[in-house]
Amino acid sequence: MNYNDLTQGPIKQVMLKFAGFMIFGNLLQHMYNIANTWIVGRYLGSSALGIVGSAYALMTLITSILMSS
Repeated sequence: MNYNDLTQGPIKQVMLKFAGFMIFGNLLQHMYNIANTWIVGRYLGSSALGIVGSAYALMTLITSILMSS
């Protein structure tokens, strides 16, 4: 069985493996956003924090599009 092929093998294992990678990627993205929000809010002020908050939705959209390609 080829471990890089998600079309072969038991469906439950394949789905859990795929979901695990997706969850890990989302956790990394959220940790980056939390760190970014904390640093910008602490050192640059509320207007810069508003920009970070509005850019987060755009970055999530772009990341989702790139991951689905």
